[in-house]
Amino acid sequence: MSLSSIRGLSYSLRNHLYFSLTNKCNSVSLIATRGPAFKMPESSGFEFLNPDFEPSSEQIFAVVEEAFKEEREPPEGVVFAGGGEPLLKLDVLCESARLIKAKRHGVPLRVTTNGLVAATDSARVAQTLKLAGVKQASVALTTASPKQYMDLMQPLDGLGHAEVCGFIAMLAEEGVQVTCTAVDRPGVDIAAARALSSALGAVNFQIRTFHP
Repeated sequence: MSLSSIRGLSYSLRNHLYFSLTNKCNSVSLIATRGPAFKMPESSGFEFLNPDFEPSSEQIFAVVEEAFKEEREPPEGVVFAGGGEPLLKLDVLCESARLIKAKRHGVPLRVTTNGLVAATDSARVAQTLKLAGVKQASVALTTASPKQYMDLMQPLDGLGHAEVCGFIAMLAEEGVQVTCTAVDRPGVDIAAARALSSALGAVNFQIRTFHP
């Protein structure tokens, strides 16, 4: 059986190969923030992982190799994202990135994250990602308001907006290209979020649609 057929392990969007590392999350999931009517495109093949399964770095690398050996256009990049929070599986993420980087040198590697990293770990995590070859990050800044952030994201473990902002700044300092995102939902000041994104060192800002 092809590893790529394992439920929820991989999916495709805009000719990029995406991987789910876990269903676990330390906040409202990024998929859920898009609204109750939001669904991933059917063509992507996205599914949540089986509850009793989380992939190894070797399994992820094997799927990447399968994708490059198939007789079709190879993926333009690899993204660690999924239904949960990929940074909760940092070791698997970084080992996967190192394996891919060693074999597929020019393939861009990106992580899509809520950015909820404790201030005491922020520098280490940012540096670890950079050294593993993850040069791009999409971080859910969500809003410029710390209070609104708590309402929308409901973060766990005593984390919050300040930690996200600090992690964005640390990634930028490490030379990781950061795209901040915010969902254009009622009450969110998109202009203020964009301005904060720029002030923190992000190179891009992306507005995501809300589906009530």
